[in-house]
Amino acid sequence: MSPPCARPNDALAAPVRPGTFRRIAELLAARLAGAFRPRRAVQPPRAPAALLAAALLLGSCLLLLSSPLTAGPEATLYVYAVTPLRARALEQKIEDAMPGVDVTVFGKLSDFKTALEVSPPNAALSPRPVLTSLNRGVDLQGLRAGSDAEQYLLVSTKLLARDMLSSFRYGIVDLVERKSLPRFVAGLLGVNDAPEVQRVTKIEDLLQLLQFQTADAVLLPERFRADFESKSKMSFTILSLSTAKVGLVAVTFLSERQSIEGAIRRLPKHVLADLGVDEWR
Repeated sequence: MSPPCARPNDALAAPVRPGTFRRIAELLAARLAGAFRPRRAVQPPRAPAALLAAALLLGSCLLLLSSPLTAGPEATLYVYAVTPLRARALEQKIEDAMPGVDVTVFGKLSDFKTALEVSPPNAALSPRPVLTSLNRGVDLQGLRAGSDAEQYLLVSTKLLARDMLSSFRYGIVDLVERKSLPRFVAGLLGVNDAPEVQRVTKIEDLLQLLQFQTADAVLLPERFRADFESKSKMSFTILSLSTAKVGLVAVTFLSERQSIEGAIRRLPKHVLADLGVDEWR
């Protein structure tokens, strides 16, 4: 037979609201005070001892029930990645593959940067240019087919000529801070003059830039080409430049790495594919 305060299944344990222990203590104190009032009975009252035993038993049970609610995660991981998946969908996939790790996926680079500064995690995962722009070192580098960088394509509804590249307006998923982005894009294009650049947060937003002619061309990771073209009836001109190589996702550790490195290295293939890599170095 289980003890009277045996801890139930965690899934069935009711949450203990803030202030519960204080209210219980006040109630018990009032009962105890009442028990010590003079009585007409000749025999000494037994209520205080019984109430004290009940209080101790109840307090022990409540502490057992509340412990899962106060236990924190073993480690924390922040993620910012270029992917067609919504942030919440990617977050759920990674969390399911990393039991005991609290994962947060950010949809905006600015939010990712702020979180790293205000509440640093154990580790952060993002494309290498993001970490570089935030002055973070690379501790684990993602690889795909043995390479640590991926090809970006120049996609437009206009004729693309190399001598016109500096005059175009471009769209790209955010990879560096705002002030550094035009110069970053110039490096991908292999031109000297920094062009006008429109930042977006999702791959699908690049298509809208072309549809509404907000940009003359967009820079798209080659792995998304087929999906990108299938979502539009527009005719695209696509140019692959030797200079348009972008570092794949990498990991930086902001605290003791042993608590999370193993979980990152064990991420399954389908999750790594969503991140654009197939192994770590």
